[in-house]
Amino acid sequence: MNSKFQEEYKRKFMSLEDAAKLIQSGDKIVSNQCASEPVGLLNAIGKRAMAKEFDDVEHIGFGPTLSTDWIKPEVYPHFRISTTFILTPPVRKAVNNGYADFIPEHLHNVPNTLTNYLLKDLPPGKAKVISSVTPMDKHGYFCTATAPFYFHEPARMENTMVILEVNENQPRVFGDNFIHISQVDYIVENNQPLFTNPAVTESTAEDIAIANLLLEMIEDGSTIQLGIGGMPNLLGKLLANKHDLGAHTEMLGDAYKYLWELGVLNGKKKTLKPEKICACFAMGSVETYQWMHENPAVEMRRQAWTNDPYIIGQNNKMVSINQALSVDLTGQVCSESIGPIMYSGTGGQMDFTLGSQLSPGGKGFLCLKSTAVTKNGRISKIVPLLNHGSAITTPRQEVNHIVTEYGVAQLRGKNIKQRAQELISIAHPDFRAELREEAKRLNL
Repeated sequence: MNSKFQEEYKRKFMSLEDAAKLIQSGDKIVSNQCASEPVGLLNAIGKRAMAKEFDDVEHIGFGPTLSTDWIKPEVYPHFRISTTFILTPPVRKAVNNGYADFIPEHLHNVPNTLTNYLLKDLPPGKAKVISSVTPMDKHGYFCTATAPFYFHEPARMENTMVILEVNENQPRVFGDNFIHISQVDYIVENNQPLFTNPAVTESTAEDIAIANLLLEMIEDGSTIQLGIGGMPNLLGKLLANKHDLGAHTEMLGDAYKYLWELGVLNGKKKTLKPEKICACFAMGSVETYQWMHENPAVEMRRQAWTNDPYIIGQNNKMVSINQALSVDLTGQVCSESIGPIMYSGTGGQMDFTLGSQLSPGGKGFLCLKSTAVTKNGRISKIVPLLNHGSAITTPRQEVNHIVTEYGVAQLRGKNIKQRAQELISIAHPDFRAELREEAKRLNL
């Protein structure tokens, strides 16, 4: 290794506790998340917050995954979360109880929001940009490993301070995924086990039915995006009999590793970056992270690129598959809240719904089980009107296909009455008569 880079590393190295002391009242912290979350540093900062050593510090990004002990009402005035997505129960509880904040944003636009709105006018050093990274290589580069995400744009701003948490467990993954030591202000070390997404071991009958419907509509040579959830992972296994698939996605999970090892996901027919699996973050098993390490087939790229609808649309036969929570009879889709109660976030659903329809031969699917069980009994998830306070994640103007275990409704080009008929036909049979009566009452 270059001795100059080694010396620079030593000069910039400090303990987690000393790095946490760099945080001062009024700071904004942009933290990388998922498996590239700097857990040791966030925990050290959280301890200072619980001791009330600073005030009005804001954590911006995806909500924390493993560093959550400090997410408490009494800590909120001192160290608060502003999240663009909700991955874990502690963050969900905090948002819905008022001691964390939610920022509505499409995933592709988060870097722009950070650099041009949230951080732009801060004095030098008042914004701290932090991430877990691989050890430095001989050329002086660190790799943001499983998640370039939204890290690199604010890290390159002149007024930000960059602090990296080196973790030997991180895989070195190719792509738009590296930062040089000359661009780094401070370095800490913490060999923390990476955040993993628990594997879904059992699939429901509804999941299997939905996956089989999708399987019929995915052609050989398609480029796929599978969202978060058990059904997309199940579908990944069922795709084993397809040929020459490609991948352009936001989240890289275990299904992609499985299909690549079978030779199904070879990217030979992919029109944008052939033979490359492109993603902006990974969330899966340790085995998937190890598979990514120095694998030339995998490129991790910034989300401003992976989730740009016009980039997505450059993949022929682009197929996007995402989950929804409820759909009304005109095709409005809510995927992030249950009424006014936040559950997840906007994420990249709209990005890929649009991108798939800009693609020659592309298809966009939004999937949901036809019913849900609540404390008041079973309810239909296809509804006449969305519940009061529901967030519209994908507007009806952009919806292509809605899928339940009872079928596929193609809404593109359909008028309101045709949409209502299509959606009622894939609702649970027990609710169809009621939905027809409501549709008549609403002149649908």
